[in-house]
Amino acid sequence: MFSGLPFAMLSLTSVSSAVRLRPGFGQEAIGRLDMLRDLLVHVDGSESGRRRVQFAVDLAIRAGARLSGIHVTPPAEVPPLYKPTRVAEVAAHLSSRLEQDAHAATIAFREEAMARLTDACWFEAKGDVANRVSDRARYADLVVIGQDEWQGSPETHPLPIAHPVAVRCGRPVLVVPAAVQSNSLDSVAVAWDGSRESVRAIHDALPLLRLSRSVQIITIISPPAESPEDDAESLLEHLTRHAVAVGSNVLRIMSTREHASLREHIEKAPYDWLVMGAYSHPMWMEFVFGGLTQSILLSSKIPMLVSH
Repeated sequence: MFSGLPFAMLSLTSVSSAVRLRPGFGQEAIGRLDMLRDLLVHVDGSESGRRRVQFAVDLAIRAGARLSGIHVTPPAEVPPLYKPTRVAEVAAHLSSRLEQDAHAATIAFREEAMARLTDACWFEAKGDVANRVSDRARYADLVVIGQDEWQGSPETHPLPIAHPVAVRCGRPVLVVPAAVQSNSLDSVAVAWDGSRESVRAIHDALPLLRLSRSVQIITIISPPAESPEDDAESLLEHLTRHAVAVGSNVLRIMSTREHASLREHIEKAPYDWLVMGAYSHPMWMEFVFGGLTQSILLSSKIPMLVSH
């Protein structure tokens, strides 16, 4: 009979040997454990939806990932401004338009993705768009959503679907502008405030950050608060250890207008994309409702990776 200690030592030795001998567990494989394997893009029938697919295809090729597309057909919600006698007529018209959009989305993904990627997958669903996309996102490493995508009327769905998807799906979300001009990931800005959301976003973005050639950490400091130098410097050192080409200096912007200052800097600097946290508390909601010109989520001209 084995005594406790020798048995434990035998078990550890056996497990260690099994790990060493098992195929695919070498240093190269371990170094790829945080790579993107599955991307999910939501597709609608618009021209911006087609450009979004093109962007996602290029990203999948560069990351060596499989791309899945999904189109969600929402309910035909009739706005309350119509008289009861016209509800059935309007509902039928909306249903017809939704069917046309679904058909156009299918064609766009087939032409742009399946023609270039042998392992591309296509999914269709019905119901609330944000909920169905979030359900499918459980099996993706990154979700690509359009900045300009809305569902239904503003009275019932006041936020773009990017916001509820970002706070519900549990996966990083790359919000792509309708007029995205480039699929380059070379230059990236990282908005850092030390919050849980920022930490989550940066670590979710690591696979893409490694593909970038220039990474700039940006912090907004509101006087009279002291500069969180140790905090930002620790992040810089951490990213360096992950082989991220991060700049040697942290860009600190002194301003009482946190979000406005960040937005103004992003618009002026030649960044290709932005990483930031997605807040679900009132500050984020107030930021979103601040208007098209005051919300980075709605007005950014570059893709944004947000995570909650």
